[in-house]
Amino acid sequence: MLIFWIAFLVLAIDQCSKYWIMYAHVAGTLGYTGSFYDLNALRAFLSGSTVAQMNAIPQNGTFIVLSFTPNDAALWGLGSGNPWAGRALLAMSAVFVFLLIFFTIRSKKALPTLSKIIIALLIGGSLGNLYDRIAFGYVRDLICTRFIDFPVFNIADSAICVAIALLLFESFFRKNGVFECFEDAYRTLFRLPSREEAERLRKERKKNKLSRFEELIPEDEEEPEAQTEETEAQEDANGDGDDAADRGDGRGED
Repeated sequence: MLIFWIAFLVLAIDQCSKYWIMYAHVAGTLGYTGSFYDLNALRAFLSGSTVAQMNAIPQNGTFIVLSFTPNDAALWGLGSGNPWAGRALLAMSAVFVFLLIFFTIRSKKALPTLSKIIIALLIGGSLGNLYDRIAFGYVRDLICTRFIDFPVFNIADSAICVAIALLLFESFFRKNGVFECFEDAYRTLFRLPSREEAERLRKERKKNKLSRFEELIPEDEEEPEAQTEETEAQEDANGDGDDAADRGDGRGED
């Protein structure tokens, strides 16, 4: 439950900040009367010299300012103006969110707190931008840094970047993190050997210098043949004894 509560909180903060800057700032302060679903009209309005200067909040900020910027590009401004780039990113985002939620629910192991925070930030941030692309056809960016030349971003982007940084930290310094838990869920789903079992087989194969096909051959494959030979020998011995008994009985009758 912690994962979905944090994800919901990230999504709520992201959407509230976007709606505030759209309707309170762009529509209210700047006086935009067009449709926010018309990207061309919105960009034409924001590109005006007077509006562009008033778009930053605060206007004399030197560190970080709020500036509404519609972004239909894929990543880092790539594919801007190309609808196929946005559609491709939309499809990849939808698949990523689905797999993330699916494996989170599927994982039967207890996740560490740090892993839960990472997954929650990824889900919340991905859903925030995914909703923008579905509802408006672009992502609503609003945070602009003036101390470095960095693309305009939003709360959802920040959550994803923090999650990736924590994920790298966890992968280097912790065990049984997000990757391991998702791998366990994947192996359980497709009925593959566990990580421990796969590691044991790998070590045995390396030690015995066996191929993947040779290690599948049971070590006791010849035991059934040995048991069959012993059984036949016992049957022959029993058969000889019965014949001798029959011959003895016959001589007694004669």
